[in-house]
Amino acid sequence: MSLSPAFATAGSKLQDTLRLRSHENQRLRSLIYVLFLTLVVLLSAIESRAQNEGPESTTLVDESYSLKADREAFEELRKNIPVNVKKDNDEKAFMDGLVSDLSRTPSEVRGKFSSIVNKKRDLFNKDMTKAREQFGKIQKKERDEFTKDLADKRKAFAKTKSTSDERKEFYDEHESKRKDFYESQKEKRDQFEADMRDKRKNFDDYIRSKTDEFNQLHRDYTKRFEENKKALADQKKQAELKKKQQQQDLEKEYEAIRKQDPTILGPTGE
Repeated sequence: MSLSPAFATAGSKLQDTLRLRSHENQRLRSLIYVLFLTLVVLLSAIESRAQNEGPESTTLVDESYSLKADREAFEELRKNIPVNVKKDNDEKAFMDGLVSDLSRTPSEVRGKFSSIVNKKRDLFNKDMTKAREQFGKIQKKERDEFTKDLADKRKAFAKTKSTSDERKEFYDEHESKRKDFYESQKEKRDQFEADMRDKRKNFDDYIRSKTDEFNQLHRDYTKRFEENKKALADQKKQAELKKKQQQQDLEKEYEAIRKQDPTILGPTGE
């Protein structure tokens, strides 16, 4: 029995649809397989990295945020403070130390500050004098060595036979070297003196700024000292009044007792 044309056509379309779906299912299975292999490789890599780095590497935050790192940084804080910051902190501590204790009078505090400033100024002046003396010695040594070198060269040249042109050239060069040398020494001395003036100015500016800072602190200290002095005087006055009142109360009690009739006691044993 033969199939009708319509039925044959429908059957052919059904077969094509089945083949298409089969092909799509095969592609989907291939894609899933590739994704599965990729996931396996990634998991293996992660596991291997974790084993190599050890359990301590599995932190939730960067090492710079860990408490251990913060604690170590705190312990190293003083060592890592810049020199100028340490200097400022030390100077602030020095100033605070002068005006933190109200047991000294304002004049004593100012005397303490002035004494320290004078010592620093004396030390600075001594260092400046020492530096100037050292510079002078260096320049004198350079001049002595240069002068000796020129004299040796003149003596050596005098022992040789030379024409007038050669002698003129030698002594012209000799004089040129001498001028260059002393000009160089003068430039060095001028630069040295300029540096010394800068150091002096910087020191004076520094002392002036610290004196201004101290004067402000001293005004506050004087005010606190006077207030504290008045408070202590008031406390002393209150204590004296309280003591006087207690004595008066005690006198009243004794007066009441003295006004009572005496109690006559009979002989013992009666």
